[in-house]
Amino acid sequence: MERKKKFLPALILFLAFSVLNISPVYAGDELYLTGILKSVNVNAGTIVVDVKSQSCPGLRTFSVGNVSGLQGLKGKKFSFRINSSSCKGNTVYKTISPLIRNGG
Repeated sequence: MERKKKFLPALILFLAFSVLNISPVYAGDELYLTGILKSVNVNAGTIVVDVKSQSCPGLRTFSVGNVSGLQGLKGKKFSFRINSSSCKGNTVYKTISPLIRNGG
């Protein structure tokens, strides 16, 4: 009985601490893609990439923050992340990481 009296306050403190420390976690699904830059549209802020990654293959359009810096890099291979876990149809996805140029 004496052990239960010592254990109960410790359990209550542990549970209270656990409940108070729960914080919301925002899980974001992202895809890491690699492809070849086919075209750059500075006015629209978009690029067209021939994506080679199996999760999103084919010609896809993406919006990019600094499009003008990519103009001379057509035909080059890049890797980047988008804010989605899948690619659907003609949806334009925003890149959420800088384009990293891979050799070639």
